Amino acid sequence: MIDPLSLLIALLVQYWPLWLAFMLLNLLGALAKSPGFKGWIGEVRLDRTLRKLPAQRYHLIGNLTLPTADGSTQLDHVLVSPHGVFVIETKNFGGWIFGKAHEKMWTQKFPRRSSSFQNPLRQNYKHVRTLAELTGVDEAALFSLVVFVGTAEFKTAMPPNVVKLSGCRAAIEAHTAQLLDEAEVARVLARIQSTRLAPGWRTHAMHVRHVKQTVEARQAPRAVAPPSPHAPVDAPAPEVATVSAPAAAEAFPRCGGKLDVLTYRSGPKLGASFQGCLRFPACSYRLDLPAAAREAAIS
Repeated sequence: MIDPLSLLIALLVQYWPLWLAFMLLNLLGALAKSPGFKGWIGEVRLDRTLRKLPAQRYHLIGNLTLPTADGSTQLDHVLVSPHGVFVIETKNFGGWIFGKAHEKMWTQKFPRRSSSFQNPLRQNYKHVRTLAELTGVDEAALFSLVVFVGTAEFKTAMPPNVVKLSGCRAAIEAHTAQLLDEAEVARVLARIQSTRLAPGWRTHAMHVRHVKQTVEARQAPRAVAPPSPHAPVDAPAPEVATVSAPAAAEAFPRCGGKLDVLTYRSGPKLGASFQGCLRFPACSYRLDLPAAAREAAIS
């Protein structure tokens, strides 16, 4: 009588190269489908495209991790040039994409499943703000760009500042005005390199842990303080008055977004007020206000 265990061991010993190849193929298949691997492939493809730009004018920094007040933030690509600083977020997606500039979440659809993901324009906004505070570059010279490098197809109108890989270079080269001189470009590059966290797996692991903790903190239920026994049960909620500046309009005709009076938080115009669209970064409208309008806005 043949022992099944002995037969199995004999087959494993005799055909071990085939078994090993089979296991490696399965492992590689699972790796290729993982979000991390697809994201890395997307960044490599975009990196190759960006390096076709003239190196003497466009300075590329990839896989950039910067410290923030609450931990760190990771930028896929930053392109520093006389025509501005481009903060680029990469998405390697397939399927159908549904999303608008002002929506918090976008949707990815396949024939049998769908999922939601954070609006990458909102995600990249933190990157832009971090870079603005770090370098002191005026926001008018900072540009947010989201690049989809996969086979994804937009089923809604593609929002401004969102392009496919094939349109990435054209979107960058469309900015032809000189916004930074050579000295300012060199200063920005030096500031980024001196502040960035050391590239490597350790920095990446620390950032991933920070993101995980942030997500868990947002999802955790918040404790609600019990009402004070001395407070009246039907006490009315306090009224909050909102003051709008005379220069603000109900809606901006160009994009339909609301306008409000905002304040520069960095750069040479620190503390000055301007009228801006609340749909930023999808809409980059900005109008500096004179001193009289600023005083009227806060009075």
